[in-house]
Amino acid sequence: MLASPLRGPRLTVSVVSHGQGQLLAPLLMQLQAASALLPMQVIVTLNLPEAAPLIDEDENFRLTLIDNKSPQGFAENHNAAFRHARAPFFCVINPDVRIEPESFLPLLDCVERLPGVAGPRVLAPDGDVEDSARRVPSVLRLLGRRWRRRSTPDYSTRRMIQPVDWMAGMCLVFQAQTFRDIGGFDERFHMYCEDVDICLKIHLAGGHVSWVQDSVIVHDAQRASHRNWRYLAWHITSLMRLFGSGTYWRFRLSGSARDKKVMHV
Repeated sequence: MLASPLRGPRLTVSVVSHGQGQLLAPLLMQLQAASALLPMQVIVTLNLPEAAPLIDEDENFRLTLIDNKSPQGFAENHNAAFRHARAPFFCVINPDVRIEPESFLPLLDCVERLPGVAGPRVLAPDGDVEDSARRVPSVLRLLGRRWRRRSTPDYSTRRMIQPVDWMAGMCLVFQAQTFRDIGGFDERFHMYCEDVDICLKIHLAGGHVSWVQDSVIVHDAQRASHRNWRYLAWHITSLMRLFGSGTYWRFRLSGSARDKKVMHV
């Protein structure tokens, strides 16, 4: 595995807090525990006014704090954090995610062998597998999901590592060079579909988008767009931007991840 001692961080983790200190604190403690296996730099962006997190650093756990003067979107925040990154791998993660000390190791192993981006199997608090790995969205697929209230992934959990069209951005590990070459997240998306867009761009650039079953996290999904009209408006606007993009149509015309790549894992 990738837990052998190395000088400097092996992984940079970017987490953005929107006044979510109560969620952020336990995640930071879990990241610090994970740093015993994997030296890391953690970049915390405070997107809304709140007290800075109190956590001790050590030789394997370095903390960088960004305090925004005004709120920024998902893409802007993580792109800004990446400019401070010092590790060969870059992770974006939500504050409402919970990890185990070894959660990142299979993701780094995967991205080292299959450069691009890798995501974990995501569990809801009740243990059900969330729909974090999905096929490229279309109007018909979105309507079908809404009609069936579907929350299961589009892909089987029986393949340990498999190519997927895209993965939700609550926890993604990139090869830092891939993230740099792609240009990071597209900041024209305010909050939704940045994850779809960047995964499709990685596919089109010849990289890998891999769903890794040995890596497991727990996510208490907020589903804000289901309850708040402003978030729903942002979601619809982002979908319209995605459906009108050249990236989306080039991918649709080139075939799905399953058509383009086969992994015997």
